[in-house]
Amino acid sequence: MDRRTLIGGIAGASALLAARPLLAAERITDDDVALTVGTRETRLFRVRPARPRGVVLFSTGHGSWPDRYAVLTRYLAAQGWAVLAPLHVDSMRYPDRAKFTMQASFGERIADMGAAAAVAAKDYPGLPVIAVGHSFGTLVALCLGGALSYIAPFRMPAVKAVLGFSTPGKIPGLVQPTAYTSLAVPAMIVTGTADTVPGFVTDPADHLFVGQTAGKAAYTLVAKDGGHELVADAVAMARVLPAVDLFVAAYGTGDAQALKKLQGWTAPAGDRFVVKAA
Repeated sequence: MDRRTLIGGIAGASALLAARPLLAAERITDDDVALTVGTRETRLFRVRPARPRGVVLFSTGHGSWPDRYAVLTRYLAAQGWAVLAPLHVDSMRYPDRAKFTMQASFGERIADMGAAAAVAAKDYPGLPVIAVGHSFGTLVALCLGGALSYIAPFRMPAVKAVLGFSTPGKIPGLVQPTAYTSLAVPAMIVTGTADTVPGFVTDPADHLFVGQTAGKAAYTLVAKDGGHELVADAVAMARVLPAVDLFVAAYGTGDAQALKKLQGWTAPAGDRFVVKAA
């Protein structure tokens, strides 16, 4: 693991945990193990509470790696969710990264998540599963929820909801106008008014596309001045976590009270919260 990244992430997560009530304030274990994906091998990063109540399948942004998301993953683990995050082939930490084009990495990412889901089914049988991602990883998480069905049946039945931080935008040829109409589970997208991606997203409004076209209930939270790396910013995350907590409880564990609160939730001043009914 990247010690500097991990320590920084733990510090950021600790700040969040100090400000937020925990549902499962228990010992958290961080480690990584070998993960076989077809004929290749990668690593599966695990952030686990002592007594998990659900599983998060987490997909990182393009070129990134799981340690960079310690602010979010340790927070989720502290709330009782075991986080499983594969190291994708497009990661700068993947040894054979040069062997895969960006186009090829999309299919490999889906395969990674399938392998992680198999681990979840074996190690946490019967627990609810949600898919979470950042940027390119958000697209992958949405696919597990049924998106992009015109390419292939990516839908993973175990996934009950999708939580995404930013999106890769409207990628020509890949993200078509009907990309999210086949989404079969509720989704929440967290983005910001400064959420751009050089070479891919020049208009932050592109990240609203999921919420505007999703086939199921969708929630979009737009943080004022939030950039593409909002997910790693403990200060910015503290503003959006109340809605994230309610979404995860409502659709991850079926908490009816949380759902009611989520639908009536009001964003902090300057932020915007848009709800699209199922």
